Amino acid sequence: MATNLFCSNCKSTSSLKAKVCRKCGQDFGDSRKYRVVVKSADGRRVSKVLDSLVMARKLERKLRDEAVEKNLFGIAKAPLVDDIWLEYLKWAKQNKKRWKEEEWRWKSHIEVHLKGKTMDSVIPHDISNLIDDMKKKRAYAPATIKLVLFLTKRLYNWAAQMGLYEGKNPAASIKSPRLNNEVTECLTHDEIKRLMATLEGWWNRRVALVVKFALYTGLRRSEIFGLAWQNVDLLNGLITLRNTKGGKDEILPLSDEALKIVIEAKHILPNPDCPLVFSNRWGRKRVSFGNTWTYIKRAAKLPPDFRFHGLRHTFASYLASSGKVSTYTLQRLLTHKSPQMTQRYAHLFDQTLREGANLLPSLF
Repeated sequence: MATNLFCSNCKSTSSLKAKVCRKCGQDFGDSRKYRVVVKSADGRRVSKVLDSLVMARKLERKLRDEAVEKNLFGIAKAPLVDDIWLEYLKWAKQNKKRWKEEEWRWKSHIEVHLKGKTMDSVIPHDISNLIDDMKKKRAYAPATIKLVLFLTKRLYNWAAQMGLYEGKNPAASIKSPRLNNEVTECLTHDEIKRLMATLEGWWNRRVALVVKFALYTGLRRSEIFGLAWQNVDLLNGLITLRNTKGGKDEILPLSDEALKIVIEAKHILPNPDCPLVFSNRWGRKRVSFGNTWTYIKRAAKLPPDFRFHGLRHTFASYLASSGKVSTYTLQRLLTHKSPQMTQRYAHLFDQTLREGANLLPSLF
């Protein structure tokens, strides 16, 4: 452990009494720099350059005390939350499909509250303030708040699993907001007609095809954006979805209308070698529509709060109420992992059954 003069010219060190660098002869003058070198408890060499001798001495004592605490009592300083996040993000990029969404949640909501804090200094009250801030600023939906809270919990749990932190998880005691997952958006017949008319004349044909394909297939936006030609069987009218939300590959049939959309998309590719069915104009994978979906809704006079995901609900609702598909068929088409996820459309099946039962008097 030592503090020495640091030569910014040759990067070497000299004793604190030296007036010139022992290696290159550089005059230290008044603008002196100091290098602190300390051997940590795990044997690693910690080095830092500072402009003040007072600060250098203070840092040396601090690092020395931490090393002693670790050696004698097993006490280690907790890492910063943001340092753990950077490590987690590296791991997530290799192991998670939706790491970009988590990165957005960190930057948009968590970082401003926890950055600069050590893992052990964060208390449940800090997490509660984070949640309250989301509710007050923009009145975020319970689902969004739940995902932010879940990421915070996961960050602490992951750090513990990796052996990077041994303390408590301050988010563990915070209850997630209740969700109403039964909300189902569905366009009326007139709204669908206006949407289709708008899409037929829309200036960006590739975008129009994406919206039509979503309505005719009920696929999630990410599944449409990621659909590659190598997973399309035009001859048999089949597509293969890779790494779906349910966790496995799915082979689905295309309706005649959906197949026509795919064929048209092939004719307007930005370049012949484009691997994606619904790429952007540069042949790269889409990540969002930006404001385009808002403009389309406005032109078609759809409800302002109608989401792109509502096209999936519209697809499912009309099939369920048709009386021509079973819950199992709908589950497969929506690539739901379990039948329970398809139950939000159960009342539409019940309505069809009731209409069938009401036919009985007319049959006598």
